[in-house]
Amino acid sequence: NFVSGTPVIDYQDVNALVQQVLRESYMQNTEDLRHYAEKVRSFNEQKSLIRDYLSELRQHSTSSREAAIAGGTTGDDLETAGLSGGFSFQTSGDNAAAAQALGLTDGLEGATTIQGLDDLIAKWEDKLNTIGDDAQLANVDLQNMLQKQQQTLQMMSNISKALHDTAMAIIRKIGG
Repeated sequence: NFVSGTPVIDYQDVNALVQQVLRESYMQNTEDLRHYAEKVRSFNEQKSLIRDYLSELRQHSTSSREAAIAGGTTGDDLETAGLSGGFSFQTSGDNAAAAQALGLTDGLEGATTIQGLDDLIAKWEDKLNTIGDDAQLANVDLQNMLQKQQQTLQMMSNISKALHDTAMAIIRKIGG
């Protein structure tokens, strides 16, 4: 099936057939490698966006605490104090679509108190850890694909050398 589905090559030349098969294998490995690299890049982009979002949430939490303290709120009442000012997470370009897909543009997701904001921060830290674990698995997959591609290149080299050595042995016998 493979031979009939490839471009017309004189397959009586075993070397050409082997080279074509190995070339197709290498091209498929390269395509798989590209897929895994894109997956890793996507996870890294998500982690970066969530880190930026968490940073802004923490800044808003700090400014809300400072405003509550300045207003005379202390102790346990500080956790139930309302949030000060508005909050919006701004991204630009391609990151805007990714941020929206992650739900980072939903503002404070209903958090109205400092405790609610702290709970929201904890939720996003958990999400960041989960994405970090997924990114680590994607990195392992990428490394496995790189190793597979290296093995394919090594196999191509070995087969090519074996074919060359065989051809040279035949030529020596004919000439000798």
